[in-house]
Amino acid sequence: MIEEVRRVAFVDESGRKSYCNCVVVAALAADVQGSYMYWGADIVERIRRELGISGELKWRRVKRRGGARLVEMLIRSFEVEHLAVHYTSQRDFEEALWRFLTDIDADMYVLDVGLADASKYPRAVNKPSHKVPGIQLADLAVGYISEIAGRCRS
Repeated sequence: MIEEVRRVAFVDESGRKSYCNCVVVAALAADVQGSYMYWGADIVERIRRELGISGELKWRRVKRRGGARLVEMLIRSFEVEHLAVHYTSQRDFEEALWRFLTDIDADMYVLDVGLADASKYPRAVNKPSHKVPGIQLADLAVGYISEIAGRCRS
Protein backbone atom coordinates (compact mmCIF):
# COMPACT_ATOMS: atom_id res chain seq x y z
CA MET A 1 0.00 0.00 0.00
CA ILE A 2 1.40 3.37 -1.06
CA GLU A 3 0.99 6.15 1.46
CA GLU A 4 -0.62 9.33 0.23
CA VAL A 5 1.56 12.41 -0.09
CA ARG A 6 0.08 15.58 1.40
CA ARG A 7 1.29 19.14 1.14
CA VAL A 8 1.67 20.31 4.74
CA ALA A 9 2.47 23.85 5.89
CA PHE A 10 4.14 24.09 9.29
CA VAL A 11 3.46 27.53 10.77
CA ASP A 12 5.12 29.48 13.58
CA GLU A 13 5.47 33.10 14.61
CA SER A 14 8.05 35.48 16.02
CA GLY A 15 7.21 38.54 18.06
CA ARG A 16 4.89 39.41 20.92
CA LYS A 17 1.19 39.49 20.28
CA SER A 18 0.45 42.67 22.16
CA TYR A 19 -0.84 45.97 20.85
CA CYS A 20 1.41 47.71 18.29
CA ASN A 21 4.06 45.01 18.21
CA CYS A 22 5.21 43.46 14.97
CA VAL A 23 4.43 39.78 14.57
CA VAL A 24 6.07 37.78 11.80
CA VAL A 25 4.51 34.50 10.73
CA ALA A 26 6.28 31.97 8.52
CA ALA A 27 5.02 28.81 6.88
CA LEU A 28 7.36 26.09 5.69
CA ALA A 29 5.53 23.85 3.20
CA ALA A 30 6.65 20.33 2.35
CA ASP A 31 5.33 17.24 0.63
CA VAL A 32 4.82 14.75 3.44
CA GLN A 33 4.40 11.01 3.08
CA GLY A 34 3.28 9.37 6.29
CA SER A 35 2.64 11.26 9.51
CA TYR A 36 3.24 15.02 9.55
CA MET A 37 4.08 14.62 13.24
CA TYR A 38 7.49 13.14 12.35
CA TRP A 39 8.30 14.93 9.12
CA GLY A 40 11.60 16.80 9.31
CA ALA A 41 13.02 14.75 12.19
CA ASP A 42 16.08 13.84 10.10
CA ILE A 43 16.72 17.51 9.24
CA VAL A 44 16.31 18.58 12.88
CA GLU A 45 18.70 15.83 14.00
CA ARG A 46 21.30 16.82 11.38
CA ILE A 47 21.19 20.48 12.55
CA ARG A 48 21.42 19.44 16.20
CA ARG A 49 24.43 17.24 15.50
CA GLU A 50 26.23 19.86 13.39
CA LEU A 51 25.73 22.61 16.00
CA GLY A 52 25.98 20.50 19.15
CA ILE A 53 22.45 21.32 20.32
CA SER A 54 20.28 19.00 22.37
CA GLY A 55 16.54 19.34 22.79
CA GLU A 56 14.17 21.50 20.80
CA LEU A 57 15.57 23.66 18.01
CA LYS A 58 14.93 27.36 18.45
CA TRP A 59 16.24 30.18 16.27
CA ARG A 60 18.12 31.96 19.07
CA ARG A 61 20.03 28.81 20.02
CA VAL A 62 20.85 28.01 16.40
CA LYS A 63 21.95 31.60 15.73
CA ARG A 64 24.19 31.65 18.84
CA ARG A 65 25.87 28.47 17.60
CA GLY A 66 26.59 30.01 14.19
CA GLY A 67 23.86 28.16 12.34
CA ALA A 68 22.43 30.99 10.22
CA ARG A 69 23.82 29.45 7.02
CA LEU A 70 22.02 26.18 7.82
CA VAL A 71 18.77 28.10 8.13
CA GLU A 72 19.46 29.90 4.85
CA MET A 73 19.90 26.50 3.16
CA LEU A 74 16.68 25.27 4.77
CA ILE A 75 14.75 28.28 3.47
CA ARG A 76 16.13 27.72 -0.04
CA SER A 77 15.25 24.01 0.08
CA PHE A 78 11.54 24.41 0.84
CA GLU A 79 8.69 26.72 0.03
CA VAL A 80 8.78 29.31 2.81
CA GLU A 81 6.32 32.19 2.91
CA HIS A 82 6.05 34.90 5.54
CA LEU A 83 3.75 37.65 6.73
CA ALA A 84 4.61 40.63 8.95
CA VAL A 85 1.77 42.48 10.66
CA HIS A 86 1.31 45.02 13.40
CA TYR A 87 -0.72 43.34 16.12
CA THR A 88 -3.85 45.36 16.90
CA SER A 89 -6.21 42.62 18.12
CA GLN A 90 -6.45 38.84 18.12
CA ARG A 91 -9.41 39.01 15.72
CA ASP A 92 -7.50 41.16 13.21
CA PHE A 93 -4.45 38.93 13.57
CA GLU A 94 -6.49 35.79 12.93
CA GLU A 95 -8.08 37.37 9.84
CA ALA A 96 -4.63 38.29 8.47
CA LEU A 97 -3.40 34.79 9.30
CA TRP A 98 -6.30 33.24 7.40
CA ARG A 99 -5.61 35.37 4.31
CA PHE A 100 -1.95 34.34 4.56
CA LEU A 101 -2.77 30.63 4.88
CA THR A 102 -5.17 30.62 1.93
CA ASP A 103 -2.34 31.87 -0.32
CA ILE A 104 -0.22 28.82 0.56
CA ASP A 105 -0.64 25.66 -1.49
CA ALA A 106 -1.26 23.12 1.28
CA ASP A 107 -3.64 20.31 2.15
CA MET A 108 -3.08 20.89 5.87
CA TYR A 109 -1.78 23.62 8.20
CA VAL A 110 0.05 22.67 11.40
CA LEU A 111 0.06 25.71 13.70
CA ASP A 112 2.27 26.02 16.74
CA VAL A 113 0.28 26.09 19.97
CA GLY A 114 -0.40 29.70 20.96
CA LEU A 115 -0.29 31.09 17.43
CA ALA A 116 -4.06 30.97 16.90
CA ASP A 117 -6.97 28.60 17.53
CA ALA A 118 -6.68 26.11 14.67
CA SER A 119 -10.35 25.13 15.00
CA LYS A 120 -11.16 28.47 13.33
CA TYR A 121 -9.43 27.38 10.11
CA PRO A 122 -10.32 24.50 7.78
CA ARG A 123 -7.67 21.74 7.57
CA ALA A 124 -5.65 23.19 10.47
CA VAL A 125 -4.43 21.67 13.73
CA ASN A 126 -2.50 23.01 16.72
CA LYS A 127 0.52 21.04 17.88
CA PRO A 128 3.32 21.82 20.33
CA SER A 129 6.63 22.56 18.65
CA HIS A 130 8.64 20.27 20.93
CA LYS A 131 6.69 17.31 19.49
CA VAL A 132 6.65 18.31 15.81
CA PRO A 133 9.99 18.71 14.01
CA GLY A 134 8.31 20.58 11.13
CA ILE A 135 7.25 23.36 13.51
CA GLN A 136 10.81 23.58 14.87
CA LEU A 137 12.01 24.11 11.29
CA ALA A 138 9.34 26.78 10.81
CA ASP A 139 10.63 28.42 14.02
CA LEU A 140 14.11 28.62 12.51
CA ALA A 141 12.72 30.12 9.31
CA VAL A 142 10.56 32.72 11.05
CA GLY A 143 13.35 33.73 13.43
CA TYR A 144 15.76 34.24 10.55
CA ILE A 145 13.20 36.07 8.41
CA SER A 146 12.09 38.35 11.23
CA GLU A 147 15.70 39.46 11.74
CA ILE A 148 16.62 39.79 8.08
CA ALA A 149 13.57 40.85 6.11
CA GLY A 150 10.29 40.44 7.93
CA ARG A 151 10.08 43.52 10.10
CA CYS A 152 6.91 45.56 10.08
CA ARG A 153 7.17 49.00 8.64
CA SER A 154 5.79 51.94 10.55
